[in-house]
Amino acid sequence: MSISKALRWVALLAAALLLGLFFKGCEPRQSPIHPKTLLIGMDGVQLQHYEQLGGDTHLQRRLFSGKAYAGGVNGRASEQPTISGPGWMTLLTGVWANKHGVISNAESLRIDPEFPSLFKRLREALPSAYLSSVVNWSPINTAFLLEDAQGNNVRESGLDDERVTDRTLEILENTPADFTFIQLDEPDEAGHASGFGPAYQFALREADDRLGRLLDKVEERAYKNPQEDWLVIVCTDHGRDFWGSGHGGVTEQEKTVFIASNKPLNEELNQPSIPEDNPGPNNLYGYAAQTSVAPTVLRHMGLDLKPEWRLDGTPLLGATGVRKARAIEADAKLLWNSDSSGTVIIHKNGQVVTNVQAYLQQWTDPQGMRQANDYVLELDDTPVAVRTRPASKPFILEEISY
Repeated sequence: MSISKALRWVALLAAALLLGLFFKGCEPRQSPIHPKTLLIGMDGVQLQHYEQLGGDTHLQRRLFSGKAYAGGVNGRASEQPTISGPGWMTLLTGVWANKHGVISNAESLRIDPEFPSLFKRLREALPSAYLSSVVNWSPINTAFLLEDAQGNNVRESGLDDERVTDRTLEILENTPADFTFIQLDEPDEAGHASGFGPAYQFALREADDRLGRLLDKVEERAYKNPQEDWLVIVCTDHGRDFWGSGHGGVTEQEKTVFIASNKPLNEELNQPSIPEDNPGPNNLYGYAAQTSVAPTVLRHMGLDLKPEWRLDGTPLLGATGVRKARAIEADAKLLWNSDSSGTVIIHKNGQVVTNVQAYLQQWTDPQGMRQANDYVLELDDTPVAVRTRPASKPFILEEISY
């Protein structure tokens, strides 16, 4: 090939490359992804009875769901009554009542500002976010979150379940709807009125129908706005006793709840990991805890989970970190479940105290656990916390029925 021909080939190749770069630069820019969350709370739903509605429910057909537990761990520092105040605040804060402070349904209680709800965390991180809380059972908004959720764009209380649903559909249709929490109360009302039976099953069917309408609206909106990334979570605050008319105690039925989502969730929900030292009734503590909901929402909304938040729950999206973090105060031991080859960073009362190989699954505090402490175990940028009570302090179990 002559030099002149070679130069022409070089010139043609350079022109082709320049044209390619030009047209690449003219491609439409992809819109940034906007995370959105709808958190649907159904009060007092007994999972076993919901499942008895059959496989045609919206829960079964359209969502990924798994068993979970409420009420903390019986006899440990996290134990709390299986009632609505503590349950909803645990779901919305990611910590048990020994941190958030709502230990009963007393309307004088407010959540501890050290452990704010999703509303306050999202408002601080995303100042322009559109935040809504629409509930049937008023104390969620008018008592426990009275100060915490002052920054909400929408805060409506005391609506019946049909109006809660209609109002939520309006929010999803007409607003940015960045984070929306709703609470449907009629299944719990039916249980209190007549226990398990036809009325309770009817209330569950009605709640499931409302769930279907909400899922339809989210799917319609996501289709029209492909840049929006929607997470829908469905959960309940507590189970029910044997008769279905009460709750508040520590039985397996009262502690058994569920978490469902439109997205596939990680192994914390769908692959139980049993804590051998205290598996709970029928290995209940091997399942996800109520505390997992809040960190899941925060991670989906783009927030990094921070050790200083001292969240008790394992997120259900992304890395789990260590699982089933717990303490045995009498032995001054922290325990966890993990087969990771990574390193766990252990914080104690806000200070890093040691690093431990995750597969060892335990650490003994050389200073003992004679006093209450806040520990955080951090693996794969995923922190999970444990608050202990003094080893010498007796734990009093109380039966509370509502």
